[in-house]
Amino acid sequence: MSRLHIAKFIDRVQHFEQRGARDFTCSLADAKNLHADITRLLLELEQMRQGAQQSEQRITVEMQGGSF
Repeated sequence: MSRLHIAKFIDRVQHFEQRGARDFTCSLADAKNLHADITRLLLELEQMRQGAQQSEQRITVEMQGGSF
């Protein structure tokens, strides 16, 4: 899934930082796109976390030494 708007935001912050800017603003459209990317990322992370919890299995191993 694309993280285009997150990458764009990072690039813009770095650009302004290199120029020594003290303030940074973005359009409402850019903010909404960034919000959408972050929300999708968090939802995917939560799905992965839930999937990992469901796939955890408990394995029990019993060993007998017999006459050993």
